[in-house]
Amino acid sequence: MNDFSFPPSAADAVERVAPSVLGVRVRRGGACAGIAWRADTVVTAAAGLGHGHRAHVVLPDGEAVPATLRGTDPGTDIAVLSVDTKLQPAERRLDPAPRTGDFVFATGRDASGVVHASFGYLGCVAGPWRTWRGAPVDRLLRLDGGLFPGLMGAPIADAQGQVLGMASAMLARHHAVVLPVSTIDRVVDQLLAHGRVARGHLGVVAQGVALTSAMREAAGTEAGSGLLVCGVGEDSPAARAGLLVGDVLLAAGGKTLGSIEDLRDLLTPDRIGSRLRLQVLRGGAPVELSVEVGEQAPRC
Repeated sequence: MNDFSFPPSAADAVERVAPSVLGVRVRRGGACAGIAWRADTVVTAAAGLGHGHRAHVVLPDGEAVPATLRGTDPGTDIAVLSVDTKLQPAERRLDPAPRTGDFVFATGRDASGVVHASFGYLGCVAGPWRTWRGAPVDRLLRLDGGLFPGLMGAPIADAQGQVLGMASAMLARHHAVVLPVSTIDRVVDQLLAHGRVARGHLGVVAQGVALTSAMREAAGTEAGSGLLVCGVGEDSPAARAGLLVGDVLLAAGGKTLGSIEDLRDLLTPDRIGSRLRLQVLRGGAPVELSVEVGEQAPRC
């Protein structure tokens, strides 16, 4: 049997991350945790802020300072606040990649400035995934338990006190997850620059469908599946392009569409406003359409 060592104390690790752990209070009385991400920038959970635009950040010395909301991204549950004081940015871990079973802990700060922590393990580590709102996340880091009140938006750190990401219980339906550092960096950059995260959309509801041999022959493709259009939004990019319910999407921009993920992967922010050529099967006959990629409306 392999030797297994559990850290006898995580106090040193908690002390290491504590200077970058903040409390976030909103006017309606709610509270969550925050992370000093840059010298004047705080990352927290968008769900913890609710619809409030006024927040105070509790510093390590217990002082509560006003914060300015710079933007939120419900798709990743990230909100960015700015404060007029100097913060100590969290020490982040990028490499090596975490593994399933790694010891981790969440750290928060209450209204009086006192630090509290919760300990556990990474229950699952896997590759890129999408939240139930469709936002891309670079790596799945699932916590093996829930989050205590006040730890939404908390930093999740390893046994050395290096931050792996931010805790959220709003992105997966049955468990809490950690948003990795790389995803947070990308979203923070966009929120600071634009106040929102732009995502492309066509305005269609579609599902995967197997292509019969007759469909493949008619379309001149060897692909085994396509996307059946089940709904087209009114005045959406897809509607303006002439896409109809019952059409089968075969390819977009020259890329075969075997799953809804293939389509989502094409709708990157840099494609908004550009045109995509669609290869469609309609009534057993091939059709080509051109659609201008729109910007997805923000979701609350």
